[in-house]
Amino acid sequence: MLSRTKRMRLWTYLLDAPVVAVLTFVFFFLMDKPNRNLGACLTGVVCIGLIPLSAWFHMVRHPGDYKGERKVAFVLSIVGYMIGTIIMVVFFREARLFLALMLSYMFTVVGLVVINLLHYKASGHAAGVSGPATALTIRYGWPGAISYLLLVLVALAKINIKEHTLGQLCTGAGITIASTLAAFAVTGMLRF
Repeated sequence: MLSRTKRMRLWTYLLDAPVVAVLTFVFFFLMDKPNRNLGACLTGVVCIGLIPLSAWFHMVRHPGDYKGERKVAFVLSIVGYMIGTIIMVVFFREARLFLALMLSYMFTVVGLVVINLLHYKASGHAAGVSGPATALTIRYGWPGAISYLLLVLVALAKINIKEHTLGQLCTGAGITIASTLAAFAVTGMLRF
C-alpha cells in the first residue's frame, strides 16, 4: 500500500497541468461539435500537453529532483505554448474555442513566469486545473464549475507534500482564472 505522501505525489502527477490540458482539449473536441477542429485539437495536445510532459523524463533521470523538474517543465511549457500559439494563430484562427484555450495557457505561463521572477512560487498545478475549470464554466455554466473541485485535490496534495502554501495555490489559480477570462474575451468567446 502506498504511503500518504506517495498517494499525494500520485495526485500531483495525475493533475499535472499538461495532463489536464490534454484531457481538456480532447474533451472540447469531442463534446463541443460547433467548434470541432482536429488540427487545432492536435496542436493543443502536442504543444500544451506532450511537449511540457516531456519534463517527466527529467524525473526518470533524476528521481526526486522536483525542483529541477519544475524548471525543466517551465522552460518546455514556454516553448510549447509559444509554438502552439503561433501555429494556432497562423493555421487555426477560425477555431476560436481552441485559440482561446491556447491563449489562456500562453497568458498564464507569462503570468507565472513574472510572479516566479519576483521570487514567489505560484502553483502551476493550481493554474493547470483552474484554467480548464474556468473554460468549462464559460462554455457550460454551473455544470462546468463543478470541475473546480479538482482544486481541492490539488491543494490537499501540494500542501500535504509541503510544496506549496495556500497562498501560492490561490495565486496560481487567480493568475489562470484572469488569463482564461482575458483569452476568451480576446477571441470573442466570452458571453456576458
